[in-house]
Amino acid sequence: MPAPDAFKILKYALAVFTFGFGVLLLAGVVMKDPVPSQMRYTFGAVLVLMGVYRFVLTKIQSSRSSKRDA
Repeated sequence: MPAPDAFKILKYALAVFTFGFGVLLLAGVVMKDPVPSQMRYTFGAVLVLMGVYRFVLTKIQSSRSSKRDA
């Protein structure tokens, strides 16, 4: 099993961070008072979807590169 690529780890970490921050926005843990709730929900949902997208995209790229290397 080859060592994990630093960029791959960074991409996964960024996806998890984006997803987590979106969940925190939706839950109202972060930025509850200064931001209207509708804007907070919208921005939180976008961040959650973006985190899922980045994770899936990184997973697909990883599987393609591993198939190409094999």
